[in-house]
Amino acid sequence: MRRSAQRALLYSAYVCTCLEDRGWSFAISLCMQLLGGMQLVSIEQLAEGLAQIGFSGFVGRAVDMRSERKWGMIMCLMGNNFSIIASSILFAVCLSIDRTIWVYTLCLLLGMIFCSSYRVFVMAEKNLSARDWALVLVNEEKGEGRNLAKTNAILTTLDQIANILSPLLLGALLSFVPLRTACIVLAIFSVVSLIIKGILLFVLYGSNERLRVKGDAEAKSEEQGDTTKSLDAKPSPSLLKRLSTIFTVLATYYRQSVFPAALGMALLFMTVLGFDGLAIGYGESVGLPESILGLFRSFGSAAGVAGAIMYAVFERRFGVCKTGVIGLMLQELCLIIAVASIWLPGSPWDPAAYFSTLTWSSWWQSFIDSFAPSPDSPTASPPPPSTIDWSTWTTSDGTSVASIFSFLTGIATARFGLWMADLAITHIMQIATPESQRNTVFGVHNAICQAFSVMKDLLVIILPSPNTFGICILISFGFVCSGFGAFIYYILKTSHIEEKQTLIERKPTVTSNEESSKGAYFNDSVSDTIIEKL
Repeated sequence: MRRSAQRALLYSAYVCTCLEDRGWSFAISLCMQLLGGMQLVSIEQLAEGLAQIGFSGFVGRAVDMRSERKWGMIMCLMGNNFSIIASSILFAVCLSIDRTIWVYTLCLLLGMIFCSSYRVFVMAEKNLSARDWALVLVNEEKGEGRNLAKTNAILTTLDQIANILSPLLLGALLSFVPLRTACIVLAIFSVVSLIIKGILLFVLYGSNERLRVKGDAEAKSEEQGDTTKSLDAKPSPSLLKRLSTIFTVLATYYRQSVFPAALGMALLFMTVLGFDGLAIGYGESVGLPESILGLFRSFGSAAGVAGAIMYAVFERRFGVCKTGVIGLMLQELCLIIAVASIWLPGSPWDPAAYFSTLTWSSWWQSFIDSFAPSPDSPTASPPPPSTIDWSTWTTSDGTSVASIFSFLTGIATARFGLWMADLAITHIMQIATPESQRNTVFGVHNAICQAFSVMKDLLVIILPSPNTFGICILISFGFVCSGFGAFIYYILKTSHIEEKQTLIERKPTVTSNEESSKGAYFNDSVSDTIIEKL
């Protein structure tokens, strides 16, 4: 089968994964909002983050331990789609029964557990498709491959397009049927998607010999042998074995040469400067209409698509490392607009007023009240919609929209640079990570990213008032700058290694009269290497 046909099969299967992922993520937010408000949305997001922290590395390692790639993909497909089917049915039950009986609570908790399982397996499936199988198809293991950059850009673009289309399609569906019916429709779609993905990936797997044979077999066997010895040399309690496995996967991640760049990418997750529930909630708290929030969200996704497309152009012109630096610089420049929104008209920024009345008992009571049961009727009358007076740029309650517009514009445009940097670091990780450890490394990487995301959720729980949201913005910007610094450190570190390698490989063996001129050549070569990296 032609290489282009194989890539088309991978792209088609990946589109199915992205559509069901983005669609079900949006549906989860709607279900949680309807069943328990923003508090329940936050709890569910926290549960997903903790599940990824605890299990992403183990799932990735389980995939790597399989002798054939197909078994790892089958495990991810089954875990992802059956979790979606189970959670959608359970949420449909919750939306259909009396909320005062114990069955409702049981179905809600089980649904949230399956949502956490879905999140772990869908990320593993995406990593396996986009980080492992895609690398095999472009037939690259070393160097800055143009085909890999193009493939990564296409996959990211498909994901962002799905992020635009899925909420629109689900919203159109909800205009005709209630949410519980939409959950059943999504469950049926998940079954159909599972069948389609299975067929596409089965054909792809059978047509590509490299997918059927894993590289780094000797290194993998050696690693497995070392792990077996460490675990079986002495009978140990189950807890100690689990701790040993945790340290093993973390050590595998830390030993990678690309660790500083990967850590820099993980630091970007400790931020409220993104289009998640927190930014949307902040916009609603200052009276911005939902339609405007949706428009900004679509604009942010479009900026992400543009960044993914331009990544291939920049990478071809400047190389992977320079493109990553450009992306991170553009992200920071755009986020300065969001930081400046703290002091613009209409900003709720007033930490002094918040802390002057804050006591431990008042904070704890506010935290407990966030878990208050929702109204029994899921069809309670919503508040009147907000409007904007464009002649004065104020909301219906007289609040200026200058601050919130600057905030949302900054985080939306920043996604252009964010996705350029994300693709650059992902490209570097794919090339630098041994094939036998690739899924373990990306699984641990996802867990660490989610750990920083959980820290962000905890920060907002500690500072829940819109008056203190500016503090969260400033802390988030600090973490973004730290991520940029970590990536620069990686470039300087690898440049130093290349400098030493250049000196070793080009060690002069000529006479003393020629050494000075040869040494000048070495310095020029090393300088060119560093300049090329920076």
